[in-house]
Amino acid sequence: MSATDDRAKQLEEGEEPFHDEQERSITDDVAKILIVDDDERNLFALERVLEELGEEIVAVRSGEEALRRLLREDFAVILLDVLMPGLDGYETASMIRQRERSRHIPIIFLTAINKDEVHMFRGYSAGAVDYVFKPVEPFILRSKVAVFVDLFKKTQEIRRSAAQERTLLSENLRARTEKMLAEQALRRSEERQALIIESLPIALYAMDFSEKAPGIRLMSGNTEGICGFPSARFEEDPEIWASRIHPEDRGRVLREFGRLGAAGSFAIEYQWRCADDAYRCFLDQAVLVRDDHGKPKEIFGTWLDVTERRRLEQQLVHAHKMEAIGQLTGGIAHDFNNMLTVVIGSLDRLHRSLQDDKRAANRIEMALQGALRCSDLTQRLLAFARRQPLQPQALNLNELVPRMAGMLRRTLGEMIEIEIRPAPQLWIAWADPSQVESVLVNLVINARDAMLDGGTLTIETGNVSVSEAFAAQEPDLLPGDYVMLTIRDTGTGIPPELLDRVFEPFFTTKDTGRGTGLGLSITYGFVKQSGGHIKIDSQPGRGTTIQVYLPRGTASGTTERDRHAADFTVPRAHDGEVVLTVEDDQEVRNLAVSILQELGYTVLEAENGRVALHILDEQGPVHLLFTDVVMSGGLSGPDLAAEAIKRRPDLKVLFTSAYAGQFVKESTLPNQGRLLRKPYRDHEMACAIRSALDG
Repeated sequence: MSATDDRAKQLEEGEEPFHDEQERSITDDVAKILIVDDDERNLFALERVLEELGEEIVAVRSGEEALRRLLREDFAVILLDVLMPGLDGYETASMIRQRERSRHIPIIFLTAINKDEVHMFRGYSAGAVDYVFKPVEPFILRSKVAVFVDLFKKTQEIRRSAAQERTLLSENLRARTEKMLAEQALRRSEERQALIIESLPIALYAMDFSEKAPGIRLMSGNTEGICGFPSARFEEDPEIWASRIHPEDRGRVLREFGRLGAAGSFAIEYQWRCADDAYRCFLDQAVLVRDDHGKPKEIFGTWLDVTERRRLEQQLVHAHKMEAIGQLTGGIAHDFNNMLTVVIGSLDRLHRSLQDDKRAANRIEMALQGALRCSDLTQRLLAFARRQPLQPQALNLNELVPRMAGMLRRTLGEMIEIEIRPAPQLWIAWADPSQVESVLVNLVINARDAMLDGGTLTIETGNVSVSEAFAAQEPDLLPGDYVMLTIRDTGTGIPPELLDRVFEPFFTTKDTGRGTGLGLSITYGFVKQSGGHIKIDSQPGRGTTIQVYLPRGTASGTTERDRHAADFTVPRAHDGEVVLTVEDDQEVRNLAVSILQELGYTVLEAENGRVALHILDEQGPVHLLFTDVVMSGGLSGPDLAAEAIKRRPDLKVLFTSAYAGQFVKESTLPNQGRLLRKPYRDHEMACAIRSALDG
């Protein structure tokens, strides 16, 4: 196994990379250039352009792989594609900038489509130093990269000097331990080493060997910068080190010190409470020094803060977890929504046919409402996995909040009282109803976890007009009219030093196992994506108040999904209109054909795209292609539409999908096609068909 493979294996197992590998990167005369692009053709072209520089080029196809490489390698410059599946360029750049070791690496964004000032500003905000548009000009790209390569090599030269100083420090420490140098030379060495250690994020300590609780006798280095306490504090209070180890780690750490007499050395990570009472993760490496008779005498060790490294590793683990959840949810949603389409469609038809039998109609209505709730649940799962686009519509919060009150009360339990205060004459909001429900549930769960001994939760709505002066005081809040949703609890509150971090992904104030750190992050993303604003105010011991500003809408839209469509007058077919229905799920296809025939359309049906093209070649007039997006048989819905339009330029297209993957927005569908999401109601299908035919 190569050194690189060994290093990668250690990273996967959560071990510290070898130090000699780090030193190798410093002494290497060849700079590394990292190219990140999901298109192999782009990678090949960029490698050919940059190979004339004579440097090592590393090409990867995803942001995740780039982050893994950055954990074990140093790069002079990163060429980063903006649009990629999974982590896109902006998200990858942001995570690179969050990591101390890689935050200073220059990033050049590559893009072929996002050339407007908004996307460029977003790129520079994410940490880019330059923006290069595809197709790239080879000479210009080489020149830009050459500048950063030259800067990197000069930086490496400085690092070589630092490595030499560390070597000198090591020699001085050895000389002092072995007492081989004269007293005058030793003093000069100690002065030099003190200056160097003070500049490093590391602390050195010494303690007398004892089988009881050890106490630090000497602490030097950047101690105050690492933990907030000056070195003298450890010498004045030998018990401070052991007393501030996290209770969960204290027994394990002291056992390691107790075994040091037999083992001779150890390396252990543990949490330690710093001067600000916050726990940070430290890597403690110690070695036992024996006297002339071989008896244990002293312990010398180093103390290194590895909190940020551990946080980054956890973020990568969470990112992989979310990607797995997204893939699993997408697969479930596709099959589940197809089945729900058949169930809901069949119940709709039964409901219409049994209107005279009130008892049967009521039972069917109950089953229909249950199926629709299952549909909403699927959409929320997709939204949690960030695989569902927003579908904003006119929304009345005074209707939504009371409707969810029963579920919220069950969530809170008996020890928490809930108060709902709807504002009179509340404006209509413009937002995705399912996402607003998810936001409300997330915030209620957070409030419940902050009130373990009971309390009061208040949910309040209100109208807010934001003036220019007020907007200037609130970052990212634009002037205008908003509908505000306020959630207020009487819980433990949040310390002031943590308030600025509550919206960070994977950050949580809860104990391990009680939260993912994603609830407020998803809430923040949804609110910002909706054009709104979110504000949090909290004091320890006095509770937390969160205010969600949603843009004001108009009352002309539908405030909720129509769940009682029995009396809805659906649009019907015009004379002679022919619809070609393409669906690989036979039961869904049979249902769609049946509904279309009831509406008066002449229906042709095909089980896949190739059969549909054959029908188009053989049949007479066809006015609308109604096709699933994801199908077996070699042709997807968009591919079929493209081929069909070539044959019949006037053909209208309506797509349908249980889960369309990357084709999730109408703006991304080819041929200006519309999208009808599964499961759909009879009247939703009728309206979508009519709308597509009318253009």
